[in-house]
Amino acid sequence: MTLNLRQYWLVTLIVGALGGSLAQWAGWPLPWVIGSLLAVLISRCGGAMVPQIPHGREAGQLIVAVAIGCHFTLPVMQQVVAHLGLIVTAVLLTLVLALGSVWLLHRWGVAFGTAFFALMPANSTEMVHLGRQRQADPGLIAAAHSLRLLLILLAVPAVATFGLAPTAAPAPLPVIWPWLIFILGISLLAAMGFKRCNLPNPWTFGPFLICAVGVACNNLSMSMPGWLSGAGQLLIGCALGAAFDRSFFRRAPGFLAKVLVLLSGSIIATALVAWALGMWLGMPWLSLALGMMPGSAPEMSLTAEALGLAVTLVTAMQVMRMLLIQAACLPLYRLLSCSWIGRVSIAAGPVARELAPVTDCPATESHRM
Repeated sequence: MTLNLRQYWLVTLIVGALGGSLAQWAGWPLPWVIGSLLAVLISRCGGAMVPQIPHGREAGQLIVAVAIGCHFTLPVMQQVVAHLGLIVTAVLLTLVLALGSVWLLHRWGVAFGTAFFALMPANSTEMVHLGRQRQADPGLIAAAHSLRLLLILLAVPAVATFGLAPTAAPAPLPVIWPWLIFILGISLLAAMGFKRCNLPNPWTFGPFLICAVGVACNNLSMSMPGWLSGAGQLLIGCALGAAFDRSFFRRAPGFLAKVLVLLSGSIIATALVAWALGMWLGMPWLSLALGMMPGSAPEMSLTAEALGLAVTLVTAMQVMRMLLIQAACLPLYRLLSCSWIGRVSIAAGPVARELAPVTDCPATESHRM
């Protein structure tokens, strides 16, 4: 009889709930995400049978996306549009910092394609797919993105909560159950449609878009009950923790150490850039920092909500970051790889041209002819 680990998903849920409860008791930020993540991660590294919860991450992302979308009332949407220039500028600065990290990682001996797709702050699944198509190492790319989410989730909320004086969070808005149930149902259909169309982050972007538009167009003032939002966070934390085990940390430790150093530097540089931008524009720099962090939109938005910051600004910046970097990723890769391969081919002659990796670069093809 074959042992099916997927049957033990209830154990994962229990372990995650215990970790989340302990983190909430300790006053840790984002307790249901971080507590469950650490509990599941530690259990898996200890050899316990703690598998992925079937469709758990998708369900958690949908719930959290709707909870965030409830903040996008009509006046708030107007403010977001008014700050569109700032949002795009911040996204471009994030992209510049990411390209600097790619350059350093490549200089440290990692193949250009692997370095590029490993450190682009975009959808991890899409980066793995694009990297595999271009002969990069998909395992290293996936490991780098997992490490990025783990580091940012463990470091950024804790520093923002304990290292700074948070603003008191506003009182929660009432729960309008008929609207909430309707929006959750439509959000599920939107997520399935986004997935069918192969759009990035379907379980986050689809529900968020539906909820934000629905709340703004109907001028609603509503929120999601805390227990339901907490359940979504718990499912996300369990899913993130289940991505790690002992073999993950044993695989290519040198590569992971380099990525860890670069990600730590990127977080610090992002905070400094956000501080300078905030001082220049007279805006709360911590909101800008959370919006610029190369993390995940739901977790950064939840951090902003817990600290009483501008949730809508953070969410808009994270969504724009994901969309713009996703769109610019391949053109940038072609441009940079053309420059890199072209220099190698011209300088090293026919031997280097034969050994050059396959890329999207037309210049490379002309050198080979």
